[in-house]
Amino acid sequence: MLGLAFSGGKDSLACWYIYRSKDPIVIWVNTGKVYPETLALVNEIRAECSEFIEVKTNQQAQNDEFGLPADCVPINHTLYGMNFTGQQTVKVQSYLGCCAENKSLPLMKAAKERGITHLIRGQRNDEAYISTAKNGDMVEGITFVQPIEDWTTEQVKAFLLTQRPRLPEHFDIEHSSLDCYDCTAYACHSSDRVEWMKSAYPDLYAQYDVRWQALKSALLPTLKHFEVA
Repeated sequence: MLGLAFSGGKDSLACWYIYRSKDPIVIWVNTGKVYPETLALVNEIRAECSEFIEVKTNQQAQNDEFGLPADCVPINHTLYGMNFTGQQTVKVQSYLGCCAENKSLPLMKAAKERGITHLIRGQRNDEAYISTAKNGDMVEGITFVQPIEDWTTEQVKAFLLTQRPRLPEHFDIEHSSLDCYDCTAYACHSSDRVEWMKSAYPDLYAQYDVRWQALKSALLPTLKHFEVA
């Protein structure tokens, strides 16, 4: 049984067009922090496919328990670290844990429960953050199908323009799936998303900035000790 992991970004959209004739079961994880642009594309594909599975997770509740996702994690501010150092004002967790709990694990669980044997994914080798799984690898009994693995961003965009008259503006953002609007991780690759959000959605940016300032307050006291005089 064929499934498609759909995020609302350009890569998963390209995968939809490649496999649309096979009518895969589309699975989307809704973290509760979705951008309007993502939701619009999700609803577009929801209307086109025969079966659409929406997996709802609660990013806010997970973050409240485990902390803000970050690229650098001060141990004293983790849930585990606080067992030894005492309660901290700001909790921090690895972005790996946040993404796993809120996106990848729930998606795989839904795919297995539905009986998916082959899961299409829009992973590309030239991305900054990718899993080690390659096209054809089997993970937890599901074979990953990654048709654009060797494509570049430019190739993805060129292909999409053969399928639709224009591309959404946010497809120029590095992380075009947009994911959670208040995500504080992937800092080195999110500056364009943050600047775009600041202009397009100042209310969402305000929510993000509160979290970003809180994260900095936890990180900076630790990082300053590593500064070279």
